[in-house]
Amino acid sequence: DPKVVLVVGATHGTTSTYRSYMNVVAAAAAKYTDNLVKVYSPNATWDRVKAAAQGAKVLIYLGHGNGSPSPYGSWSRDTKDGFGLNKTAGNGNSNTKYWGEWYIQTYIKLAPNAVVILNRLCYASGNSEWGAANPTKSVARQRVDNYGAGFLRSGARAIFAEGITNA
Repeated sequence: DPKVVLVVGATHGTTSTYRSYMNVVAAAAAKYTDNLVKVYSPNATWDRVKAAAQGAKVLIYLGHGNGSPSPYGSWSRDTKDGFGLNKTAGNGNSNTKYWGEWYIQTYIKLAPNAVVILNRLCYASGNSEWGAANPTKSVARQRVDNYGAGFLRSGARAIFAEGITNA
């Protein structure tokens, strides 16, 4: 069975909605595999997500995005273009810590030709944060390229990102 990993990051008041969305995805995935792993906030810590993601053929993430270029200073491999997860387990949905591209490419080894789906997070699909102006086409392309880079280095063959609607 292909391993499918579903991650819901710490997204404050939106977390319960994201868990509901992901449970619909889980029901659909369960029709095709028995190897389904769910890691949801408030227990979606880096250590749990890292362990779950090893060898995943499909990795789906709903959560906060922290990408580049952004209006918040220079790019950091440690915090940009990765996951917004729980800093500590069991402490609610607002204790967000960002694990960036460097962590993804260094510590996660996906199955060969894996597929990554990034849904409803800022920057990954080229978009801005909610309520901010749309970026230029050039900035949007940079954001897409940057967000996918760490996942490609982890073994992904394709990354799909959808910022506003369900992927």
